[in-house]
Amino acid sequence: MKENLSFEEMPQAILELLQKVESIQTDVGELKERCSQKPDEPMIGIDEACKILHRAKSTVYALTQAHKIPFYQPGKMLQFKRSELMAWMESARQETNEQTRDKIINDMQQGIRHKPKSNWGMK
Repeated sequence: MKENLSFEEMPQAILELLQKVESIQTDVGELKERCSQKPDEPMIGIDEACKILHRAKSTVYALTQAHKIPFYQPGKMLQFKRSELMAWMESARQETNEQTRDKIINDMQQGIRHKPKSNWGMK
């Protein structure tokens, strides 16, 4: 496209720009669609789930029976997704003592709405 357009050439230039923008929008829409489709994750069995969780088979069976971990049971066999097990492990993370102390202090400070009176506690 030319840098210096005459007044008569402006409508054609605007039309070309609109067509290019529309083309870009369709391309971006297609890319979003492709990116949003996650590849199918293969299912794993109980043995591999035990390795991921570092737990015994009986413990994993107990966790599934209590519905504490994500699992699939299309028939008699239990199946799992690695990503869901890893997410479950990360969600069960415990805070350190320092983090807990800082959180408690922060919560206590949030609860203070005003400063106590200067003569508070004195009679």
